[in-house]
Parts: sequence; structure tokens; C-alpha cells
Amino acid sequence: MEKEWDVVEVLRYARHDWLNKLQLIKGNLALNRLDRANEIIEEIVNESKHESKLTNINMRLFAGFVMTYHWNNHAVRLDVEVLGELKDLSQYDEFVYNWCSYLTEALEKYVDYHAENYLSISVCIEEQGIRFFFDFSGILTDIQKLQNKLQCYECAQGVALVQQHMSEDEFSLMLTIS
Repeated sequence: MEKEWDVVEVLRYARHDWLNKLQLIKGNLALNRLDRANEIIEEIVNESKHESKLTNINMRLFAGFVMTYHWNNHAVRLDVEVLGELKDLSQYDEFVYNWCSYLTEALEKYVDYHAENYLSISVCIEEQGIRFFFDFSGILTDIQKLQNKLQCYECAQGVALVQQHMSEDEFSLMLTIS
């Protein structure tokens, strides 16, 4: 993590996040948009379930990175989901954290700051191995430079990085650990 958060800072940011979410619900209720208020509540529940799963796979650096990422000003919005049977993935924590830091820093250089940019990370835990899917949607300003930067990353033994698709407005990457 770029920054060490003390307990008071963490609680302050968490409280701020919850108040923002409550304001969204309250505003939609005031406008009698009950369907949208219910959608927001479902989004919060779903996000909380995945954050709970994330904290239960024992990847403290990676979880801390993902869960505090939006507390800083970034041009890319990040979300995560954890799928499959939960197990201890602590042995991969530092590598995945470093990879995600590298990827998001590269994205920050090559996205259009005026666009809505999203990076969705899916952690798929399976018997044959672990796969991390990185799906981006937004506007990339220089695909070639981003591809070159990503190709320069050194993967650890047993880890493979597969670029599945890349265009000006989206890309998909898969990191497999066997």
C-alpha cells in the first residue's frame, strides 16, 4: 500500500463512504425512486459480501489495496469480486499486490481522465488453480504504450499473464497461478 492508514483515518474514510451511500438511498427515497433505492441497497450488500470474501482469503496487502483504492483521487474506479471456495491465498499476496499496483499505475498514465474508467477484478478460486481476471472499460489514450508496459512485467514462477483482448475502450487480462 502506498500509504499506511491509522485506525482513525480508516474509520473516518469508512464513515464517509457509508454516509455517501446513505445519502444516495435517502435522495432516491425522497424522489420516490424506490426501485433505484433498492438497487443501491443491493449493490451495497453485494459489495460487502465480496469485501468479506476478500478479507477471508488472507491477502492482506491486496485486500487493503483494493478496499482503500478509491480513498485517493484516481482516474480509474476499481471493484472486486471473489468467486469459488475460499482458501488461504496468503502466499500469493505480495505478488498480486505488486501486480495490481503496477497495473493501476500504468492505467493512470494511459487513460482519459475525463472518461468513466472502470477496472473490475475477479478472483476465481478453483481446484486446478487461481485465476485473476482484470476487465477494464473506459478510454485508453495510448494502447501500444500500455501493452509495452504490461509486457515488461516479470511474472513469478507458476504465474502466467495472458492478454485476452485490448482496444481503445476496453481490455481483458488474466493472471493464472497454478
